[in-house]
Amino acid sequence: MRTISEVEARSIKAATDAAYMLGGGVTAFPDLTRVNVSTLSKYASFNDEYRESLIPCDIAIEADRRAQSPVIVTAMARLLGYRLVRDGDDAMPSRPASLTDVMRTYSETADVIREANKALADGEIDAADSKAVLPEIDEAIRALQQLRDGFARNAR
Repeated sequence: MRTISEVEARSIKAATDAAYMLGGGVTAFPDLTRVNVSTLSKYASFNDEYRESLIPCDIAIEADRRAQSPVIVTAMARLLGYRLVRDGDDAMPSRPASLTDVMRTYSETADVIREANKALADGEIDAADSKAVLPEIDEAIRALQQLRDGFARNAR
């Protein structure tokens, strides 16, 4: 008997969709993986027909690499009660933080606020709201992590 609940499966699917968006859209992924666009789409689909179709680990790694952020792997770790921590100095960028990094972080955070306001306007959060807001949050997190790394590089 499977122990992954429907809610947990949906969180993996949402993370998968977010990784696709961060990586340039689902059509940017087939060359990196062993599957085609239609199969990739099933991994992020909330339709009942594909509710059992979850992204395999090798494809999740490729998707997270393309997204430049461990979106899917982070969602999986959370389901197991863990959180990811970046591994050592190898993860540090080759350049310090810049004003461009600050502005990108500001822009991505503003996108989160805009989409969250739209989602909360009716007082309810549905699947469409989550699908609109979660990728914006992931983009903001990625921008914040890159900004943090740029400043951390200078502190060493």
